Parts: sequence; structure tokens; C-alpha cells
Amino acid sequence: MAGGLARGWASLSCSTVGLGRVLDCDAQLATQLNALVRRSALARSLAVGSASGLAGVEVVLMCLAFLTGRRSSAVRMLAAVGVVYAASELLGRVWKRERPFGELDQVEALVRHVRQRSFPSRHVASGLAMAAIGGRAQPRLGWAMTAVAWVLGVSRVASGLHYPSDVLAGALLGSLVGRFLRESQSGRRTR
Repeated sequence: MAGGLARGWASLSCSTVGLGRVLDCDAQLATQLNALVRRSALARSLAVGSASGLAGVEVVLMCLAFLTGRRSSAVRMLAAVGVVYAASELLGRVWKRERPFGELDQVEALVRHVRQRSFPSRHVASGLAMAAIGGRAQPRLGWAMTAVAWVLGVSRVASGLHYPSDVLAGALLGSLVGRFLRESQSGRRTR
């Protein structure tokens, strides 16, 4: 299974830089990962469970930060999610992109979802923004949230809901938002 994906990755000729070529590679990777997980009931179940449930795990981790005395961090995490959602909506209006299952005949949606607004991945952006903030107060929390966000991103590509570039753009957005809110918190403490 993994060998097929690796061969597919190696066969992609992405050395020619250009938006069209990058989007072609993006579509091929989304198609191959989706096909790979559809071949195995276990892989399919893991992808669906992760794509559907890991956002809830991040909410639980944020609540744990709040309950363990990291109230300021939890409030900043919640604010980060709001900023991420607003920025994602704006970016989605600028770059209108349907989800892979809506654009590619070979991709099957493994989780019910609307076709609109694939770019960027809000789930990954929210998770990494929360991880940047929570990790300052509790490093293990930050690592856990980071891992959850990346697994969530891969599972959403495998489930036909996002392209790899949606996940990478979400990661960049979330990292920037998280870093900004984390640094603004640090700046207030030193004044």
C-alpha cells in the first residue's frame, strides 16, 4: 500500500515550477492517498474517524488547558480559532476551490461534506494556532495539539476533503496566527 503511494510520489514530475504543475501534483497526491485508504477497511476507518473526530480532541485539549489553570492560554486559543475562521473565509473567497471529491472523479468523499471552500484547511490552521499558544504554557500540550493537527490534515486529504496544499496553507496560516497571539501575550507580560 505505502509502496504504491511512494511510487506515485516519485513519479510526479514537480520540478517544473508553475502554479498549474503544482495544482496537478496536488490533485495527483489527493487522488492517490484517497485511493490508498479506500483499499483497506482499516485504513478507511482510521481516515474517517480521524477526519471526523480529531477536531473534537483539540477542543478537549483546549478545555484541559483551561481546567488546569491555563485560562489565559485557553482564551487565546479560542480567539485564535476565531481569527483563523475569519481569515480562512477571506482566503476562500479570494481563491475559490472546490474540495477534491467535488472536482476529481477518482476521489470519493469518505466523510459527508459540502463541496465548497477547500482552501485553506481551517481544521489544521485552528489546531496549529492553538498548539503554538498552548505549547508556550505547557510544552507537552503543544506537542500533542501539533500531532493531532497534522494527523487531522492527512486524514482529511485521505478522506477526499482537502488537497495537500490546503493543509499546508492551513498550517502556515495557523502558525502565523498562533505565533502572533502568543507573542502578543508575551509582550503584555513584559510591559
